[in-house]
Amino acid sequence: MSLYMTVADLPQRTDKTPEAARKRPDDHERGAVPTSPALSWGWLLRITSLVAIAAAAMGTLVTPGIRGNASDAVVVAVEQGSSTLGYALLLLLVGLTCLATIALVRAREIGVASRTGLMLGAGTVSAAALSNLDGRVPIEIPFVAAAATIIAVLAGAYSAARAVQTRAVGGLLVALGFAAVCRLGAWLLATRAGDAASVQMFAYGRDLATAAVIFEAFGQLLAASWLGSRGTWGAQISVTAALAGAWLVTWCAARGVEAGAPHWQAVLHTALESAAGAPRPYGLDRIEILLIPASLLLALVAALQRKTLVAVQTALALMLVSRGCFDAPLRALCAVAAAQWAALASIDDRAMWRALLAERPLPRRDPDAELAKTSAES
Repeated sequence: MSLYMTVADLPQRTDKTPEAARKRPDDHERGAVPTSPALSWGWLLRITSLVAIAAAAMGTLVTPGIRGNASDAVVVAVEQGSSTLGYALLLLLVGLTCLATIALVRAREIGVASRTGLMLGAGTVSAAALSNLDGRVPIEIPFVAAAATIIAVLAGAYSAARAVQTRAVGGLLVALGFAAVCRLGAWLLATRAGDAASVQMFAYGRDLATAAVIFEAFGQLLAASWLGSRGTWGAQISVTAALAGAWLVTWCAARGVEAGAPHWQAVLHTALESAAGAPRPYGLDRIEILLIPASLLLALVAALQRKTLVAVQTALALMLVSRGCFDAPLRALCAVAAAQWAALASIDDRAMWRALLAERPLPRRDPDAELAKTSAES
């Protein structure tokens, strides 16, 4: 055969597919990068968690205790500030649940039952929260919203427990979900006992209230243990400071009942007494009051974490803010948003690997070794 071939001598290609289309690999061959809702909306998640903590602090520690302990001008200003934070939190939470619902529709890795519970819970609680804007809501609405929130939280816990990066959040969802079940049952029994004048039924309600405090305490201890394991000394010091701060707030509130106590201690005492649930638990009254500021301070520690997956830390913070008290619409909406984003974080491999790479320590540089290597190469 001649070494000099003409164009006519070349073998003809029988494939009539255009060259650009033939050489272009499909999405599977290229390894298409999946979308990550947690990375796309990380800034919104952080803002929502911080606003939720601020709104819960104002609505739990300040506003209920300011009435009767300050002037009318201060009371009006504090109530307006608390209402502003509440409306801002409502808008942020509704936006987060809408984004999470859209992502859940596309998340085929999550089971149909879990996705249905999460989406129905978000719709029910959002409608209940928006209908509560005028303050005139039938008593059945909070009950239905609490039941829907419990279903969504347990569905989110099932999905979160299946992944390593969200297993701790799944445990917190389970603990506070059962705390909410006990609180709901205690409230129903106490209400029924008052109508039927049954002392035994009221005692059963107090048993459930005691179990709710135990479940909440277990959930907060689980969250504190997990947060303390993030990093070296910084996380442990933050968790210790949060628990010490909660004890200090409770101690100051206990002194607010004394004659001649400062006004801010009287405000804390009145606020924490009104924030405690009904019926009261057996022998755990002080523990129940201690858990209120502890939940807020631990939520702040979770929201300020920098090397943790943003969806995980937001779910942790929002769930701690809710405290398993789903009769309040905003707390219920916080719990639903936490459950949704915990479920999404359990299947978000892209965000998980970015968080793991951020936690990996950088190699230490040795100037002498680098100089010797440069000299050898030259």
